[in-house]
Amino acid sequence: MSTAANTRPLATDPLAPAALARLDAVQRGLRGGPAPPGLSVAVVVADLDPAAFLGGAADFALAIPEVLRDGWYRAFTRTVFLAGRPASVAPRHAYRHATPTADLAWYGPAPRRELAPLSRLLRAFRGPAPVEVPAGPLTVPVTGRPTGRVVDVSLATAGVSTGAYLVHVHHLISEAVLRGLVRPGDTLSVAHADTLDVTDFPAVLDPARAASVQTRITPGDTDPDRLRLYGVLTPTRDEGGR
Repeated sequence: MSTAANTRPLATDPLAPAALARLDAVQRGLRGGPAPPGLSVAVVVADLDPAAFLGGAADFALAIPEVLRDGWYRAFTRTVFLAGRPASVAPRHAYRHATPTADLAWYGPAPRRELAPLSRLLRAFRGPAPVEVPAGPLTVPVTGRPTGRVVDVSLATAGVSTGAYLVHVHHLISEAVLRGLVRPGDTLSVAHADTLDVTDFPAVLDPARAASVQTRITPGDTDPDRLRLYGVLTPTRDEGGR
């Protein structure tokens, strides 16, 4: 499912139950009750370092004020990625969060009209296709006092452009943070693979476990009539293996 789609996937697709569970969770919101006005986020990208991006996305989402969280969550964590140098943009548009190297900066959550001047100033970030990621696993600490909790993150990259990678990863990490699955001081253990096979995640994709896992499922780029698993996040263990 796309981030803003209200269409429901075909029940015959093996990924449909997990996709529907995520759709239903977003529609219920973080606290239930009437939906607040939808909010958006913009990210200015000078260069993509996957580890910095993953950590920055988590740190940004953790710092969002409580009053803004549900509006962004119920808008399917809607985000645009813009090409630019945050240090050059900051004098005219102050960001909410930036990575230590200032290669990435986050704006919002805010109504779309408030982010429109930034979108008019900068073009969409593209990057190489397919996305370039490290061959080995990544260990990404989330800012905060270390908790000892390890959050496993699996990401699919075959046929995924840099722009699509930004979208998939940002939705996965942001929603997990807003739902409390990633906390300050956790460690993200990140593995990239060409594809994520549904048969490798039978328990994780069980809708009965939807409250304790985060998935990124959306129509594939090459076959939009079929769902593809782009990301799985499971806060499963501490560093002692328990």
